[in-house]
Amino acid sequence: MTIEELAELLAIHLWAVLVAVATVSLLLAWLLWHCLQRYGPAVTGWLRNVIHLARPHARRLPLPDTVLGIWGMMRRLGGQALVSIAVAVTASIAFIEIADEIAADDDLGRFDAALSDALSRHASDAQLRIFAILTDLGDKRFLMAIAVAVALALMIRKRWFVAAAWVLATAGGGLLNLALKALFERSRPERWHAFASADGWSFPSGHSSGSFIVYGLLGYLVMLYLPRRSHLPMAALLMLLIVCVGFSRVVLQVHYFSDVLGGYAFAASWVAAWIAGLEAFRRRRQNALPG
Repeated sequence: MTIEELAELLAIHLWAVLVAVATVSLLLAWLLWHCLQRYGPAVTGWLRNVIHLARPHARRLPLPDTVLGIWGMMRRLGGQALVSIAVAVTASIAFIEIADEIAADDDLGRFDAALSDALSRHASDAQLRIFAILTDLGDKRFLMAIAVAVALALMIRKRWFVAAAWVLATAGGGLLNLALKALFERSRPERWHAFASADGWSFPSGHSSGSFIVYGLLGYLVMLYLPRRSHLPMAALLMLLIVCVGFSRVVLQVHYFSDVLGGYAFAASWVAAWIAGLEAFRRRRQNALPG
């Protein structure tokens, strides 16, 4: 199957593709939640024991100061922060790879153009109208209202550090996205409808990255502060919102497919880095408590 034939198939079976993508995403969210709940404490404890057992031997080895410094940092950060750092590095590499393949003569760039063209011919007005509503869930004004509400809730609970981190992470992510757009200067795809409008550069998608950052960090706060029984349904809902916003940007032809992928990769790296910092802070604070 050629790239053009694949794009045509996806555009024709739009709802089936959305259901499939949403189902896979929700299954992955459930699998991640299940693993974190069931195996997270055990894995963290295992890593802590390995570090504890290896520390005396490491001190006797003629290791460079840099290696010893990294070893000490790993011991202080803890398992959760280390996993988040690994996710951030992996997502950053993915973003670089995506950015390297968006040229018109690359396979990903060709697929972008073919899918946008196929959607312009097959997406109905009814479909475009529905996705025009869904895309507002990633609009900066809507996300800003959520960010303000969450910040106020955290301050009311006197979670001052987390509130400050939330504001910096959400606002900083938006500003960094604008900087990346200016760096790549990719033009948006042509569209022949009036169901959505978009200005500025295309890569990476601001709606996709913004929704991932806000809803992703909101999911982390849910894990911290809400009862355990709400974790899975909230994670599923937030994952569904992220998927629908990104999907809508492609269907409405205001972004290429790779713009959304790039937005997700950038946001995943950004969110994971902030979670790593917050986890390191929480670990340090717990260790500082008496008793």
